[in-house]
Amino acid sequence: MQWSRISHFLFIDIFVCVLQAVMSSDFAVSHFKHLRKLLLVHGHWCYVRLANMILYFFYKNVMFVNLLFWYQFFCGFSGTAMTDFWMLILFNLIFTSVPPIIYGILDQDLSAETLTVLPELYKSGQTSEAYRSSTFWVTIVDAFYQSLACFFIPYFSYFGSDMDIFSFGSFIITATLFVVLLHLLIESKSLTWIHWTVMVLSVLSYFVFSLALSAACVNCIPPANVYWILHTHMADPVFYLVCIMTVVVALLPRYVYIICFF
Repeated sequence: MQWSRISHFLFIDIFVCVLQAVMSSDFAVSHFKHLRKLLLVHGHWCYVRLANMILYFFYKNVMFVNLLFWYQFFCGFSGTAMTDFWMLILFNLIFTSVPPIIYGILDQDLSAETLTVLPELYKSGQTSEAYRSSTFWVTIVDAFYQSLACFFIPYFSYFGSDMDIFSFGSFIITATLFVVLLHLLIESKSLTWIHWTVMVLSVLSYFVFSLALSAACVNCIPPANVYWILHTHMADPVFYLVCIMTVVVALLPRYVYIICFF
């Protein structure tokens, strides 16, 4: 009887330890038969998602910061930005933050059936095929190129005009938003309704906020003024032409690179 009670308490202690280990772990399986799918399928997806998402965040931040850098050549390196501070804050915080998170959660480069049937595909994670130094530098160079396209195409399109600083910045930020989001679509291997919904909401949030700000901000950023800027742009066909041309020129090399090497 005493040995039975000792065995009972010993079993409870072991069970509690196992539960604590499960709660502290990233993954837990109830049977070893589930380990194959966890490793070959979800392990592969997790590696590819994280690698590509990290590369995308490098790309997005380098690209956006360089837009501000190119403008310094035209303002005597005074630190002036060609857009208002709200755009500088909200561009990364709201307008382009959710799509890469959804991409990092849901993207699937290969189907679960393919990864299960071909276990050798798991080696791509072991050999770091998705995140190499060459891939990193290609991403950085592409970010520099896209920032040049997003800045200088609007600049030369209105070279010699009397356009003010925030009107010029509105062109750049709008084109950059579409470039950054469409770049993510090019990189995505699988697209669901969630991806499209988040993309649409990101674009809508930008235009709703920008239109509201330019309508309400009568004289809130002196001496410049953002009042009615985007409304004026959206009534001008040249605005759409310049944005489309900027997006095509900026994304064309990346699109060709994906087709040729992936």
